[in-house]
Amino acid sequence: MSQGSTHRRKGRVERLTKRQKVVAGLGALVLLAAMGGAAAVLSNGPSQAAAKPLRHSHKAQPAQPAKNVVKSPSHLCPLTGTPAPGGKVPARPALGIKIGNDPASRPQTGLEHADIVYEEMAEGGITRYLAVFQCHQAPVLGPVRSVRWTDWHVLASYGHPILAFSGGISYWDNLVARLGWLYDANGSFPPGEYAYYRTSNRVAPWNLYTSTARIWALDRAKTPPPPQFRYSDSLQAGFTKASAVTVVGFAEGVNVVWRWSTAVGAWQRYYANTPDTDSTGVQLQAKNVVIEMVQTHSGPYAESGSTFGTDSITKGSGVAYVFRDGHFEKGSWRRPSYHDPMGLYFANGKRVDLTPGNTWVEMVPTTYAVQVSR
Repeated sequence: MSQGSTHRRKGRVERLTKRQKVVAGLGALVLLAAMGGAAAVLSNGPSQAAAKPLRHSHKAQPAQPAKNVVKSPSHLCPLTGTPAPGGKVPARPALGIKIGNDPASRPQTGLEHADIVYEEMAEGGITRYLAVFQCHQAPVLGPVRSVRWTDWHVLASYGHPILAFSGGISYWDNLVARLGWLYDANGSFPPGEYAYYRTSNRVAPWNLYTSTARIWALDRAKTPPPPQFRYSDSLQAGFTKASAVTVVGFAEGVNVVWRWSTAVGAWQRYYANTPDTDSTGVQLQAKNVVIEMVQTHSGPYAESGSTFGTDSITKGSGVAYVFRDGHFEKGSWRRPSYHDPMGLYFANGKRVDLTPGNTWVEMVPTTYAVQVSR
């Protein structure tokens, strides 16, 4: 990250109005009082299984290197395990961008090019995407939406990633600007705002778009991210055949369904029985689908009107369903700290490998039902 970009982001933080500072300060005091203190952001804490209150903190921390990672060969994309375009991994960081998923956001543009897509709860039963790019590019991306607490915690294992979004709660905006281990590509402030544009075929805020090239141009970093998963062409023993998986009522009460297509060799995404397509009419699909069952709790701020955000806890451990090659395994996910990549395991404790290709991670609250069709 360049020194100039750091100074610009610090300057933005210092331009807070007195009223914003008071509001943010009162919010933090109320949260600390309610939770009896706070652990540091991205600090180690109790695992998901521990019967202790989950704690938040809103203090920015210095950069920490990703832990427990294995280097990827220079000719394989670190986030997909597939051969890199031109035989060499591009010298650029991971780019995580927030894409809307409410009805007004659909159909989206660019998700089909992402290496990894995370679907996470935003608020009020609405989900949003954190789409991560590295090897592949998207000439158009959007609609770009606002940041949530979960976003930078997911990206903490990506080394020094870029987080691209369009504003948010002022406290979150300014906290992200102080995180030294990522580049803050907030579209609501310079220099990030110059990388975005508004279209005339939609109304605000659902008309903000960008491209991977525009966002990567903001940051001079050249280091690719560490791999987030392990990949193998061979299907490991222990997987069971599956034709589909349904997360019941996951997106605003609508079932999210992934169905295996032998014809295309991938899992295809549906809302109930309707194909989920991008703006070109192409159905969204993934070589791997990981359903990560997570603990959630209400965030400290109202994100939409009077509706408070939903924060997903992605460190610790929990149940995981892994789908690849028309098969599945119900095992577990483990992530000792936010700076560790998520490990996937069979019930017997052996590591699970994904098939080379793109991956969708459904971060599903433990209160939702998952149904697997054989």
